[in-house]
Amino acid sequence: MRPICFLSDFGLADDFVGTCKGVMLSVAPGVAVIDLAHEVPGFEIEGGAEILQHATRYMPEDTVYIAVVDPGVGTERRALALRTESGALLVGPDNGLLFPAAAALGGISEAVVLTDERYHVHPVSNTFHGRDVFSPVAAHLAAGVELSELGEATDPSSLTRLGLPGAEEEVTGAGVRTRIISIDRYGNARLSVSQEESGLEYGAALEVDVGDGEMAVRYVETFGSAKAGELVLVPDSHWRLSLAINKGNAAHALGLKTGATVRITPLAEGRVDDGA
Repeated sequence: MRPICFLSDFGLADDFVGTCKGVMLSVAPGVAVIDLAHEVPGFEIEGGAEILQHATRYMPEDTVYIAVVDPGVGTERRALALRTESGALLVGPDNGLLFPAAAALGGISEAVVLTDERYHVHPVSNTFHGRDVFSPVAAHLAAGVELSELGEATDPSSLTRLGLPGAEEEVTGAGVRTRIISIDRYGNARLSVSQEESGLEYGAALEVDVGDGEMAVRYVETFGSAKAGELVLVPDSHWRLSLAINKGNAAHALGLKTGATVRITPLAEGRVDDGA
């Protein structure tokens, strides 16, 4: 039986995740369900897509991915199941959420719109397709049901596409302009620019502007290279830059919000001591 990797913006305070997993286990008793993330900020499709895409490199090759960040639930947006060139399968809404992960898995080789109601839980709620459509479909796929049995084939080129976050603009001779794609539970602001794209070297002395003036910041390899309370740029586990305060909460201290623009500018003097 294939494992299932489950991502959502449902949170853990309500019964949403639990009932989805109950449906999966009812359809496919004993299936392994990996809880990837359920605290994706509500309705933030891009943030969920980036997490899902990053996870693909660490999951078993035959994984069934179910991803539900679905502000269009109950509308005419389509419900999908996809086969990728790697053999992995993805289930979720046609809003771009699945596309970066599918690309990372070699691209889409087959796409089906989930129109066969035999594989749904009834009655189907207009507001909870995660439980009533996506969860049972993912479990049926994990148990060996063929993709073609789940509904009508559709051209993969017709699917909603969502690009991975990247640096919005390079400011010639003056660093990069990027934006905040998410804020983690520690208050670190994850930026759209990757470590590689930034071209920065550890120890670089920089200025950042989050909308209310420039502040000095260092680019460090790890939090241990900074003093407690120091504002730093640091690469996160997804190899993107994060604006953080060592042993503090940058989002609270600086009033940071997802989607805000951040300008990173190298200082003329270039480098400063990395010692904490």
